Amino acid sequence: MKFIKSFLVGVFALSALSANAAFINFDNYTVQKFHNQGADGTASTGMFGSELGLNGNTWVYINDSFNIDASSVLYFSFEASGTEAEWYGIGFDNDNKVTASSLFQFGGTDTTGANQLTPYTFGSGIATYAVNVGDFLSGAFSQLVFVLDADNITGTSSSFFDVELCSANDFCATTAQSNNVAVNAPSSAGVLLALSLGLLIVRRKK
Repeated sequence: MKFIKSFLVGVFALSALSANAAFINFDNYTVQKFHNQGADGTASTGMFGSELGLNGNTWVYINDSFNIDASSVLYFSFEASGTEAEWYGIGFDNDNKVTASSLFQFGGTDTTGANQLTPYTFGSGIATYAVNVGDFLSGAFSQLVFVLDADNITGTSSSFFDVELCSANDFCATTAQSNNVAVNAPSSAGVLLALSLGLLIVRRKK
């Protein structure tokens, strides 16, 4: 079952890449520990760079130019497994220091001073978020931060998928896909071929 889920996520990630999408490709970045928060955990990438996986107790970030205005929306999908963490979060920063006002919490056993989003229901699988970050922040940021906070808990894991920051007049892969807009999309035959190969592998694994 785990293989089937991984395969399907991979197919969708491949489709997004083929469509010249604007999702963050984590394989193109050096994922770094944030502040003093990342000593007890690990981070890894997967699914053709569309996934960032965190394990243990860790905060990490990637460096780039993230410009936020009133129209900006941060899209991402998220899944947690193992043990429920103290808090799950995402946000922006410039100086590698914890700033609650530029962070967003969306679940966990604790409540922090970060901006509060609809809590992720632990054990519910993959959840998708669209955060109107322009309602909270403005300006240029150099760090996109990902939080798996578990100071007093072990066995925590989480994954971020299809992360994208969109502003007005930007191409936005998330909304293009949701509106069924074709942007150099792969042919249906190519997608069917990929699915067929995956099903053949699944049958051989039985």
